[in-house]
Amino acid sequence: MKKLILFLFIGFFSMPGIAHAESREVQITDTVHRNFDGTFRNNELVKEIAVGGRLWNLIFLTDSTPRIWVIDAALVEDIAAMTEPYELRDGTKFDASVEAVAYLSQLKKIAKNAQVVALPFGNPDPKLARQLAPSELNYYYKTAQARLAIALGRPVRSEPLAKWSKGQTFFSENLQDQYAKNRKAIAALATVVDPLELADIRANLGRLMSPSLSKNDRVYFSFNATQEVFKYKERLKIYAGNYQLTSTQSNLPITLANGFKSVVKVNLNLYAGSSRIAIENVKNIVLEPGSKTQIIVPVEVFAPGQTKISVGFMNEQGRAIGEPVELSLNLTVIDSRVAWFTTGAAVLLFLAAITQSVRRVRRARK
Repeated sequence: MKKLILFLFIGFFSMPGIAHAESREVQITDTVHRNFDGTFRNNELVKEIAVGGRLWNLIFLTDSTPRIWVIDAALVEDIAAMTEPYELRDGTKFDASVEAVAYLSQLKKIAKNAQVVALPFGNPDPKLARQLAPSELNYYYKTAQARLAIALGRPVRSEPLAKWSKGQTFFSENLQDQYAKNRKAIAALATVVDPLELADIRANLGRLMSPSLSKNDRVYFSFNATQEVFKYKERLKIYAGNYQLTSTQSNLPITLANGFKSVVKVNLNLYAGSSRIAIENVKNIVLEPGSKTQIIVPVEVFAPGQTKISVGFMNEQGRAIGEPVELSLNLTVIDSRVAWFTTGAAVLLFLAAITQSVRRVRRARK
């Protein structure tokens, strides 16, 4: 009898859902809601996180089954942005969302003692991201883990080798090229600019590969990303202009701008468009934060005419930073040898004219 009771006791606590209940995986992901400039495309996210919304229902527990929370840190940051006054891209402004505050509070509560896994930032398709830029995929994982841990106030896991990500992404060849171009532009800037100033735009590029985006949405956000990357590149700027040089040894003033919050050290690559002039590169230029700086570049002029100079930033390793800018030059300098020849010819013509006049006078008298 005692053996029977012991058997039943052990069997009771061995039943599924009591002693060895399996954890249920819950994915906290959604489509992209914020533009690359930080504004929201629309206000649909507030409906998702409100009571009864899809995202709210995911974290409103109705039973005690353990969960493994698989979370996109980019989505959490979108929701966090709504805890303060926010704006749509069309200029519509909203006060801080009480729904966002409540959602984050509930999310922190349920995740406090549970297993939490961070998806790569922006929830990109890992297979596609690994194919296009494996180093960036590693960055997306590390960034997501660090940022999600801060958002939840607790350590979280990042498991690149596990298959937590769901869905596949179709990324057209044109959009792949666009993504690669934007990624390389930010990577080049990061060699001279404090990487912390580029962290947001770099991480958010991963969102373009999210399976949650429709074809039209992917095109929209890819174009939006290109616009924002252009703004970043314009912060480090060379001003184009038209110049007139009037001597063989001239000084060319070039204005440079640094719109970043950190000091930028660059070299300047100058390429003469013709043999009319000679000009050399300028190294070790220091641009202070939020500044405009004018540098003077010596130019040697050999012949008059029109020409152009291509000017571009480079880092210490000779890597180009951004696209070069063309400066138009109008060279009005006359070489001294040409000047002597022209002057001599003019004198001879003048003497010939006088001689001709004298002869005409003599003939008239006769």
